[in-house]
Parts: sequence; C-alpha cells; structure tokens
Amino acid sequence: MASSSSSSRQMKHQVFLSFIGEDTRLNFTVHLLQALKDKGLNVFFDEEKLEKGEELSHALSQAIAASYLSILVLSKDYASSQSCLAELSDIMDRKRKPTDKHIVLPIFYHVDPSDVRNIGGTFKTSFEEHESKRPIEDVKRWKAAFAEIGASKGWHIGGKSDRFETEYIKDVVEYVLKKLNSNCRSVSEELVGIDDQKKKLLVLIEQSGIHVIGLWGMSGIGKTTLADAVYKEVSPKFECSLFLQNISEKIKKQGSESLRNELLSKLLNNTPSIGYPYHERLNNKKNTSCL
Repeated sequence: MASSSSSSRQMKHQVFLSFIGEDTRLNFTVHLLQALKDKGLNVFFDEEKLEKGEELSHALSQAIAASYLSILVLSKDYASSQSCLAELSDIMDRKRKPTDKHIVLPIFYHVDPSDVRNIGGTFKTSFEEHESKRPIEDVKRWKAAFAEIGASKGWHIGGKSDRFETEYIKDVVEYVLKKLNSNCRSVSEELVGIDDQKKKLLVLIEQSGIHVIGLWGMSGIGKTTLADAVYKEVSPKFECSLFLQNISEKIKKQGSESLRNELLSKLLNNTPSIGYPYHERLNNKKNTSCL
C-alpha cells in the first residue's frame, strides 16, 4: 500500500503538454505528441481531451493535477497567451510542492532561454500588455513562473546546433521515459513486498526462450499492480509495447478476433482494417512487448 499522498493520487495522464497553438500546433508539437503516443504514453493535449462545454481553465488545472510530468514548448508567442501563462503558473506551483514530485521539462523553441529567464525581447512586450488588462497580482505570479522556467534546464531548439528537430524529439521522448521509469521505481519502493517480486520477474524476462510469464493468485493481492510495475520497467527497451488489462472479460464481450485486432492496431498505432498485414509490420519492428 502506498504510504504517501503523491504516490496514491490517481493519475490519468503521464504527460501534460503545454504550448501555444499558433506557433507549433501544426509542426513541432504535433510531431512530439505523436512520438510520445508511439511509446504508449497517455498525453493530455487540449484539442483531444477537452470535452465540449467544459470550462478551459478548470479542465487544464485538473489535467495538470492528474499528470506525472509536464512538457512546456516555449515559443515566441507563448507569453502572449493568458491561458498559457495561467497554465504555466499552475505547473510551477505543483513543481514547488515537495510531496508532488512533479517533473517539468522546458523546450525553448526558437527563443533565447535568457529572454525567458529575464523576460526580455518579445516576452517583455507581452507582459506589458497583460499589465494593462489584468490584475497586477496575476501578472506578478505569471512573471515569477516564467522567469523560473527560464532558469530551468531543458532543450534549446534553433540555437547554434544544426540538429534536425526529429533528433530533439527523440531525445525528449527518451528522457521522458527515463524520468517516468525512475518515478515508477520510487513509488514501487513504497509498496510492501513489490520490489523483490519485481526483481524475480525481471530475471525471468532476461532469460532466453521466455515468451510468456503467468501470475496466479486470488484477486486483490496485487497481481495487476506487480505486472504494471514490471511493464513500466521494461517497456522503454522496446520499440512498441502495450499493457492490456481484463483480457478474459474483453474476450467474452467482443470475441478473441476483435480483441486481437485491437491489440495489433494499438501496438502499431493504426486503425484496424480487414486483411491489413499487421504481422508483417510487427516483424519489421526491432522489439515488441505486450503485457
């Protein structure tokens, strides 16, 4: 049983993605989103997650509170958006709480990190406009959060490096998986007896010729929790992976063939279609894992 409030909190999303649509929605951000999804991560992305009629500020605040990690794509017009700044303020508030252990990763997208840190350049103009329209306390809070994230370590895209954006995206995704995996281990240490059991399963997985491992026992003793902990440990090593629960119930409800197609389509991030060569595509993957 988890001993801290942060580890026992119900988390809906692994990643919260903060950005301003006009700058990056149709290029960098959407490619980053797809790369994160391809690794099986649950990402909060406003266009997909917000329901019609749902208040924006409340929905975003709830999503931040239900995420392990936040990625901020800080582009030239980010500070022009009051919604983005309120979002950033909420994220930094969570980061400052020692019990939350919320991870924040900034991406300085074609902006100078020193301009974010010192609120210079176009960001200065944006904040001056906010000061003429918003309560001064709100703007002070936004400035403090903006300067704090500007002093944080992150990725600077568009600087002196001549790397492709796809290379940066790969780095970001690998780092996110590493941080989430580390967070999973710290939480699992608080679950009585799970660490030893997890180590035994990891040893079995490393053995050659092992393709299926079964866990037997009465309901409620933590089989799913253990399997989930093992999955989070090994999934970053695979090109595609999936954690599928309640298989027996799903087979009874939708049939084995339908479930198989669902499994394959999720592994390949593709909509099912009759006769589509899923198995050939899986064979082309370097590594595939399913738990």
